[in-house]
Amino acid sequence: MTAFLPLLNRNKHAIGLAISVLLFIALGLMVMQPEPERMEPYVSYSAEPDGTKGMITLLQEKRVPVKTWKRSWRELPAGSGHKLLSIEPHSVNEDEWQELLEWVERGNDLLLFSRSIDGGAVFQLEDTSAAPGVAVVTRQDGGVKAEFTAEVNTNKRIVAEDGVSSLLRDSNGIVAASRAYGDGAITAVVVPNWLTNASVLQHDHFELVWPWLTGDGNLDSLWVDEYHHGYIESRGALEAYPDWLIAGSGVMAVTLLLWLWQQGKRFGPAYTPRAWTVRRGDETLLAVAAWYERRRFKDEALAHQVRALRRLLLVRWGLRLEASPEEAAQLAQDRLSEAQADKLVRLLRQADAVERGEAMGGSFVDLTRELGEMIVLLEKE
Repeated sequence: MTAFLPLLNRNKHAIGLAISVLLFIALGLMVMQPEPERMEPYVSYSAEPDGTKGMITLLQEKRVPVKTWKRSWRELPAGSGHKLLSIEPHSVNEDEWQELLEWVERGNDLLLFSRSIDGGAVFQLEDTSAAPGVAVVTRQDGGVKAEFTAEVNTNKRIVAEDGVSSLLRDSNGIVAASRAYGDGAITAVVVPNWLTNASVLQHDHFELVWPWLTGDGNLDSLWVDEYHHGYIESRGALEAYPDWLIAGSGVMAVTLLLWLWQQGKRFGPAYTPRAWTVRRGDETLLAVAAWYERRRFKDEALAHQVRALRRLLLVRWGLRLEASPEEAAQLAQDRLSEAQADKLVRLLRQADAVERGEAMGGSFVDLTRELGEMIVLLEKE
């Protein structure tokens, strides 16, 4: 143990810093740990005890066409053969109830689980002296009466009226009822907790609700209302316009493209001719050289370059303008490489030969290029 003491003394600051960082991270995780999102009760994809995911998942496994509805009841799908399952909806106004009842009249069904059933005044509720708890629930199926055990945690009961058919009843009154409405039907149940994950498998809740959810096998789709639980699906940009306007705009756009094509409009990049972008390349140099030769300005052009070269030799090296190539060679030995010195002497001798009227050694293009390179070399000194 004593062998580690010197090591600990040398690194005590680093160890203290590491311990502080770990404590800071642990404290941050304990304080800032986000809590899971709390979903509303009766939501079809909530796995919490008051959610209904268990029943919905079972329906999907049994190939019942379950779909989620996250829009207002004013936008329910057209046609017939649909069923809407709404569990304890809230914030429903009278206009929406009327739209829903018109949708049911067209041959659709409403399955409503709620302790405070309104249903657009289709059903009336009454308060009883019943205490919430487990009760014997009777179901009348034709001439057969069956008894089930269920938890009825409300004192509300549905009032028996003309046109209202009792489906489930306990000793205090009607727990579930239905009635025809136009070409459709409405089924109301005052105990929505039977569908929750915590209660669906308790007592006989599953046996009681399962037949209503599956129907007679001719169900086109079972829509589960989540709009009135606060989960709203925003409409797409195109859904704000009628179909005829979208179709007409598409046809006009295609017609415009075809007309532009027929008019010969070119679609694609515009390429710049190479002749517009070439600057002082070989082609330009050859063209200038040919022009000098045709105009017989070749000797004059070379004389201008030679004079510029000799002026640079005067300024940089102090070599007089009338100096011979040999004198330039002596000075170039200390200032230029051997190859560059030989090139300078050769250029000066060719220039002297041209001035004496002798034939040019090499092409005019090569000679003027080399003179230009030598001028640039001397300018950089």
